[in-house]
Amino acid sequence: MNLHWGRILLVGWLMMGCATPRIVRLDTGAGAPIVYTPPKRVEPIVVDSGAFQKAMTRLVLEMRFSLQSEEEVHPRVHLASWGSESRPQGRDYGAWCSQQDNPGECLSLLEDGFTFLDAKMRRKMALSFAWDGVWEGVEEAVKEVVNPLVLKAMITSAMAAYMVLVVAPEPVTKLVAIALTTYVIAYIGLDAFLNLVKGWQRLSSDTERAVSFEQLEDAGHHFGRVMGANGARVLILALTAALGGGAANMASKGPMLPGFARAALATETNTGIQLSAAMSGGVRSISLAEGILTVGVVPNAVAATALNPTGSIPRETRIEELASDPAQGGKVTPKTRREAEVGLQLEERRRLPAPIKRDPTGQSEFVDSQGIKWDIKAFDSRFPPRKGGFSLERDLDKIKAELARGENVILNTENMSAQHIQALRNAIDTLGPSVSSRILWFP
Repeated sequence: MNLHWGRILLVGWLMMGCATPRIVRLDTGAGAPIVYTPPKRVEPIVVDSGAFQKAMTRLVLEMRFSLQSEEEVHPRVHLASWGSESRPQGRDYGAWCSQQDNPGECLSLLEDGFTFLDAKMRRKMALSFAWDGVWEGVEEAVKEVVNPLVLKAMITSAMAAYMVLVVAPEPVTKLVAIALTTYVIAYIGLDAFLNLVKGWQRLSSDTERAVSFEQLEDAGHHFGRVMGANGARVLILALTAALGGGAANMASKGPMLPGFARAALATETNTGIQLSAAMSGGVRSISLAEGILTVGVVPNAVAATALNPTGSIPRETRIEELASDPAQGGKVTPKTRREAEVGLQLEERRRLPAPIKRDPTGQSEFVDSQGIKWDIKAFDSRFPPRKGGFSLERDLDKIKAELARGENVILNTENMSAQHIQALRNAIDTLGPSVSSRILWFP
């Protein structure tokens, strides 16, 4: 293997190894958040060009405001200004526009005193190029109803404003932005949405450094490839519906979008929430950080998929699976069965991120959906310490040893006296939050 290909494979391996997990945290405000892991592969809902054009025509026909006026049809054109800077190499950007497929559109995007000194305007200019792969279909669908150039400017501005909210560190709380996010993830999937966010961050970075229209065009076309034709169509449809009347219009016009019935089901699969809840205020906030989507929801907005991620597997079957201990060759004993019952109860109470699985290495009892290992310790007050009964000093050392190995601990206290339980709690509390936060008490 030559050095060049060796480097490529090494980089690929590192990228796979550092891949960000896809996790949705559903915070109902009652107890610990529900941690939901969407399926690894969810097919996107494809919107073909024909269905896309029909839906666009219906959406713009039902808009409550006009996008076309005599002044807009013949916009005043202002060539780009570099502010106090001179144009590099004396380039004539009017001539550059004349070389484009649609010179009129190019020049119209430069009105209102476009300046390279304004980072937001550079970013919006680049974004306008991202639609190139699908915009011909939009023009064909709406040209008899609205001015396509004005519509493009509005969709571009709306998309830019939306993406700024998505990448901001603060949670998204605007209902229309929550509805847009839910729609997009339903149609293209969580992985593709995460890629979209990364693509936007790159577009923003590229436009920060851009010093020519060619560079803005390249940045926009790269973002267009990240969106893909299907993603771009989905975004244009959702943004157009939002422009026609916000989240309320999206809720009423949603059923006319191609593949809507499938999207409603896909919302539950991809996010663990109900699409109707996102449209009606059942979702309070959405935030994205390091690949983890955190959704603030009312309890009845959580989909059954997230509440029961193991599907229709009978409870007894799950207990048998969780009781099969690899450390004992898969053997099920009364002890491992009781461990399984304890773990499953904690999962059902949403105190363990579901679904839990038996640790295949046998080193701990369970591994939760976040990859955290849990060991169960059961102490007994019915016997004296010399016969294996509870001993505060000895059993506290056992807990510390498990924590030192990187495992969290479930303390099964059902056979402990109230006095011993309180003594153990006090001893653990003195070790500080770094220890107590890694311990679950049962019952």
